[in-house]
Amino acid sequence: MCLVRCVREDRTLVAASKFISAILGQEYIDPISYPMQDIWGESKFNVPILFLLSPGADPTSSIDDFARKKKKVTEKVSMG
Repeated sequence: MCLVRCVREDRTLVAASKFISAILGQEYIDPISYPMQDIWGESKFNVPILFLLSPGADPTSSIDDFARKKKKVTEKVSMG
């Protein structure tokens, strides 16, 4: 891994993902997604819900769909 980082820094993430998958298992690489129903059940009205995103993850559509089902208004703030 150190050699990959020294020679091809742009391939470090790919090499690390393959290493983790081979040693620990694929479940440590796969993104975790919780159903909106579970998040809603654990939330409180006075505490905001914060989503930490990884590359390629965008929960906006599932949040909007769930809000329409519950007939609620959502506010989104991009912190990036």
